[in-house]
Amino acid sequence: MFSKVLFTIALLFTINFSASAGDKSDSYTVGDKVSDFTINNYDGNTYTLSNSGAKATVIIFVSTECPFVQPYTDRLIQLNEQFGSQGITIWAINSNKTESTEDVKNHATEKKYNFPVLKDNDNVVADLFGAARTPEVYVVDNNSMTVVYHGRIDDNKEADKVTSNDLQNALNDFLAGNAIANNSTKAFGCSIKR
Repeated sequence: MFSKVLFTIALLFTINFSASAGDKSDSYTVGDKVSDFTINNYDGNTYTLSNSGAKATVIIFVSTECPFVQPYTDRLIQLNEQFGSQGITIWAINSNKTESTEDVKNHATEKKYNFPVLKDNDNVVADLFGAARTPEVYVVDNNSMTVVYHGRIDDNKEADKVTSNDLQNALNDFLAGNAIANNSTKAFGCSIKR
């Protein structure tokens, strides 16, 4: 009897572990068509991916606390200044359960972000995309609703040590109508707190 109980527990653990591991394989990769989503944000605006009004939407998962996100403030503001007038929109999305809406709002104000910072309650969008890190980037072609770039912003959190401007290069390729030369990179940073 006791061995049957242990076997049942072990079987349930294996099934649950496999399901959890399987969830990560469901993350979007380059070429995947994405499901639409809507966030009713704390700023009183509603953000729907298919209605972003852009050629492409850059979705960056962020955090108010992660030491890998904070050094990117100026670079993200500059990217928005560079590409905003060319039909690219940036949405920063905070999916961390450990960071309140008030934390997100105050952080966005303090950093003077020139793009929307959205609060993803219950990790809905992070789970939809299969995002695991902050910062982690997905560029979605709004015409086809497909992922055209996934990965990091660049190759170093310290601006003076960057040797590869991956997101910037991807956006330049996209706007030029070219295939994105390096469309998938490895994101690094803090884990999204679910």
